[in-house]
Amino acid sequence: MNEYVKYFMETFLSYLNEPKQVRKEKRQRKQAERSAFSSRWFGLLPWALRQLFNKK
Repeated sequence: MNEYVKYFMETFLSYLNEPKQVRKEKRQRKQAERSAFSSRWFGLLPWALRQLFNKK
């Protein structure tokens, strides 16, 4: 338990010591790398349905 608290505090303090602009850039970069909402929650099913109905 003590090791967990130590790790948490180190991580938290390193986050607080970063400039606000750097934290904001990291957050934006992380959001840009995320997959689409439908893929995260439902897997390949939305993609497969879209392919099925868009076949012309």
